[in-house]
Amino acid sequence: MPRGLPADGVPASLSRRVALRLVLSTASAALLAACGGAATPASPGPTVAPTTPPAAAPKPTAGAAGAAPTVPATTTSAAQPTAAAVPTVTSATPTPAASSQVKTGGTLRVGMVGDITGLDPFVWSPNNSNTVGQVHDQLITFDEKFAPQPRLAESWELSSDNKQIKFNLRKGVQYHNGREFTSDDVKYTLLRAQDPKTLNRATVGPGAAYWSGVDTPDKYTVVLSSDLPRPGAFDSILYLRILDKELTESPDAATRMNGTGAFKFVEWSSGDHITMARNPNYWEPGLPYLNEVDTRIFNDQSSMVVALESSAIDMAFAPSIQDSARLKADPQWNVYNNAELGQYFYLQMNVGSPPLDNKVLRQAIAYAIDRQRFADVIMKGFAGIPKDLPWPTASAAYEADKNNHYAFDLDKARAMVAQSGVADPQFDLAYALASFAGEYAQLAQIIQADLAQIGVQTTLKPQEIAAFTQAGIGVNPPYTGARLSASAFTNVSEPTSHFILSSTFGSAINQSGFYDDAYKALIAATTDEPDPAKRKQGYSKINDYLLDQAYCLVISGYPNILAQAPNVRDLGYYPVLQWTLRTTWMA
Repeated sequence: MPRGLPADGVPASLSRRVALRLVLSTASAALLAACGGAATPASPGPTVAPTTPPAAAPKPTAGAAGAAPTVPATTTSAAQPTAAAVPTVTSATPTPAASSQVKTGGTLRVGMVGDITGLDPFVWSPNNSNTVGQVHDQLITFDEKFAPQPRLAESWELSSDNKQIKFNLRKGVQYHNGREFTSDDVKYTLLRAQDPKTLNRATVGPGAAYWSGVDTPDKYTVVLSSDLPRPGAFDSILYLRILDKELTESPDAATRMNGTGAFKFVEWSSGDHITMARNPNYWEPGLPYLNEVDTRIFNDQSSMVVALESSAIDMAFAPSIQDSARLKADPQWNVYNNAELGQYFYLQMNVGSPPLDNKVLRQAIAYAIDRQRFADVIMKGFAGIPKDLPWPTASAAYEADKNNHYAFDLDKARAMVAQSGVADPQFDLAYALASFAGEYAQLAQIIQADLAQIGVQTTLKPQEIAAFTQAGIGVNPPYTGARLSASAFTNVSEPTSHFILSSTFGSAINQSGFYDDAYKALIAATTDEPDPAKRKQGYSKINDYLLDQAYCLVISGYPNILAQAPNVRDLGYYPVLQWTLRTTWMA
């Protein structure tokens, strides 16, 4: 018999303490290239559930329909990992207004570097998610402990064997064209995600494929069933934005959007701006507060920061580390940062060609990466602590004692190069000319110099983002040598879901061309294990395997940095790598 799991509602507005801990996703275009065929991280929804429960929602001022609704508390069938404190960097303490001071209306002006790739809701790139991702909702989101929180699904029932999940949908939700949202929309979206012919399905397709049965007993109920246990049941639909069939299959899909989110799509002028307007029929009463969001597209970080400091924009995503540190020291700006959101910097090697087909040589390279110098000197603390495994501290797969497995040691690295038997090893080291390009360049130069000391020669290959992305696509990607980039998708309730969602450690497709039956067997055995304690043992074995094979070398967390004017209040962040403007207002 399935167990009832009523969902946990969180008020729409954030407390001062929570606002400081939330970070708006600013993953770079390089992160897009790194995070699987799709990328990383964006839709709004009914609750702000990114960290700890916020204080009571403030009452909207005249013109708002009312406070956001709440729903019963939630529990889950699988044990959730305990979240550690999330480090936050801020240059000033935002002072939240009293509940009577919340203002409705106004236009939020946002700056970001680089354009979106199109209007397909299945695209999970940072720029898409943080702009047009606001147009659509998902069934659920996660809180900081990776526990599911309600969005279009207001409650759920997960069977004790993890083979079936029943979602109870919200009633009265409307698409932007006025049509009612029903279970047929969820079924259509899942089946489309499962279809191998669907473009941009890399992030949503593997999870959707968990479910062999998609039943809709009535217009407000969806039942997913599987022949196998699915401990990662919630991960499987976490990134699934719910589509509108009519528009999706029409010729207008490339130029229009129709979702259930807090904001409606208005206009995309490629390379210039993206405009969204308030959805007056949004299903959360009183939200959103803003009338409009205007995102301006910049070619580089420096011009974006100039626009921020000249009051041409109110908020800037992913300013450079140098600018972030400078703005952080200036009390007139608020700078938020979080490196514990499931994203990480890495060096990935193509094992399909020499010399990096040699495991001992790869291990030698792992010892020659000065992760601490990168974290402290280049990233100035914004990237958090150096680490050898991709898991955030809240993950059930996190093991602190294994995070310094490859401590910087050039003597040991030199000895292992000799042990590898590779004569005169040399290879290309590529990185993208996108956000954090300067930091990637500095890291590449440090690695090049240190590798030279152990007898390994590298040629640095900075590349435009399009060429860099193309070189990493496919089961056996065409690049040779190694690449510096960033990835995501470790912010999941079941850590083995990362091996489906990512293209770094993915078992079916990855940018190293690394495929091994023993690895797949470890993942399968852990994924299908219903006992959380035994799954945790499986995670540990997988960690040991990844460290031993050393084909993708984690360096540190990846920072999510946002700089904003102090009059921007109550932005929210979903740990699915998307910020939400549902609750944002301008003081």
